[in-house]
Amino acid sequence: VFMDLEIIKKAGLSDAQAKTYFALLSKGVLTPAQIAEETGETRTNTYALLNKMEEKGVVRKSDGKKLCYEAMHPSVLETLAEKRRRAASKNEEALKAGMSGLLDIFYANSEKPSVKTFIGYDGIKEVYRDILNTGEKVYLIRTEQDEPLSEFIAKYRKAMAKKGIETIALTPETTAAKRHIAEGVDKELLFNRVLMPRSDYTAPVSMMVYGRKVALVAYGETEMSTVITSPAIAEAMRQMIMLLREKYAK
Repeated sequence: VFMDLEIIKKAGLSDAQAKTYFALLSKGVLTPAQIAEETGETRTNTYALLNKMEEKGVVRKSDGKKLCYEAMHPSVLETLAEKRRRAASKNEEALKAGMSGLLDIFYANSEKPSVKTFIGYDGIKEVYRDILNTGEKVYLIRTEQDEPLSEFIAKYRKAMAKKGIETIALTPETTAAKRHIAEGVDKELLFNRVLMPRSDYTAPVSMMVYGRKVALVAYGETEMSTVITSPAIAEAMRQMIMLLREKYAK
């Protein structure tokens, strides 16, 4: 019986619910009073248990003048377990999506900085997703060497604009950059750009400041990114980018 109860509980039923289901499964149609006697629960608790279990679809009222219940086919436990798995998966995705905000609150109150490193292009993409989830204005110094992810970054910028997130950028003076300004692409993407000579910045690293975070994203042979969570460092980098923009805007 113990093993049977443990199996039943894996569908997401509580210990008392599992006992109730097993009693109906092994004894057949029972009244709430009989169920209470079989499980050792009070009648009040038994009625509450049966109502919840009926909502879950694992028991049902039996036809007849007297109030009785019967267990549904055990296959419903598999269905219940699958629903539970899907719900858990969605909860995990929601938690990951909201983790950035939770970390911001934690570090804002604890004042403890953190550093996180991501390896490879998949790691770099995680940084861009974090920027999108954070929803803060982005301050950017862009490298030309981000071409391997140009298609992904283009989609990211459209998603940013859709959420109303502005990017304050300092980028090399490429033909594509000048075309985006002239054709209004930057305006459409909320991409506020100042150009600098290509020879002035040749490092394969982009720097992005968003909220309390600074992301250093390295392309080429390195393919990695580091995210620093620190209000002080983020503010320092933000001021530095603005000072450089003022210099090149003249």
